[in-house]
Amino acid sequence: MSNNPYQNPPGANFQQELPQGMAVASLVTGILSLTLCGLFTAIPAIICGHIGVKQADRGEASGRSMAMAGMIMGYVSLALYLLAIIAYVVVVVVIVGAAAAQPGGF
Repeated sequence: MSNNPYQNPPGANFQQELPQGMAVASLVTGILSLTLCGLFTAIPAIICGHIGVKQADRGEASGRSMAMAGMIMGYVSLALYLLAIIAYVVVVVVIVGAAAAQPGGF
């Protein structure tokens, strides 16, 4: 037996940390999509989230909950962005329709 102070004691079972890059990327872009950038970071959050969850399920990486959180934030941001576009289109159609119904129209 060696006297190496940095060697693990016999019977110690230390779990190795796995890389979680996609989970972190998904979480960061998900937060950014809700706060600042909208569509430009929502899609990467969704993609990185799906990849991170698959990696965690296969045991290739940790951080499944971070990947899920980023993915959910990306989907929420995407839904809000699409609802805003739909609301904008409806308002424009109503205004144009009301203007066209007026005598003299456009």
